[in-house]
Amino acid sequence: MGTRYIYDWLMQVRFMRVAEIVESSRIYGPGSRTVLWLQGCSIQCEGCWNDELWSFSGGKKMSSEEIIQILQNNSDVGLTLLGGEPLDQAPAVLKLIENCHMSGFDVMLYTGYELEELSKVQKQCAERSDIVIHGRYVHELRSVHLLWRGSTNQKILINNSKFDSIDLTEKRQFEIHINEKGLINVIGYPTSEILASIQSTNGQLKSHSIVKRT
Repeated sequence: MGTRYIYDWLMQVRFMRVAEIVESSRIYGPGSRTVLWLQGCSIQCEGCWNDELWSFSGGKKMSSEEIIQILQNNSDVGLTLLGGEPLDQAPAVLKLIENCHMSGFDVMLYTGYELEELSKVQKQCAERSDIVIHGRYVHELRSVHLLWRGSTNQKILINNSKFDSIDLTEKRQFEIHINEKGLINVIGYPTSEILASIQSTNGQLKSHSIVKRT
């Protein structure tokens, strides 16, 4: 095993590419959560709203330690991983999941892969996550009234028994976050009327810009 190979492997385990972080969200899993959108996706579902996250060259390199520190600072109870495709960075994601559990945080994982498609390390990520949302996004099956999912074929897998009694009632959910720079970030599934209203206000407030993320 060459030195370069070992270095590349260590980098894959230690760092992941993160496109965006939203703190204290309550629509991507139980309780108040830190939400990470990871950069890069090899699946590239047709109609994906996050196609700007497909490239593996974008985002910011972050270690699991840096991400754990964010959770500790904002007092969230868990971490939710979206993308992009989190399992395309499986070695680093597995380490992050393990570190979250050691630090007392639960993990909710989104993946477009079917469970039978997973490699050994990807399967470990799914098995060790407390909740998994799995399956391709299918635009023809899109619904904005599903809990945690974008299309009706996607499934919710509960791995942690403490969530067995969680309310899985289907519902439309969205949130509006405004950061310190005045960036308006709409996440989840807002109505078109809500988005139009925000964009109209945004046009009047010149210092603001809007980002939409599902």
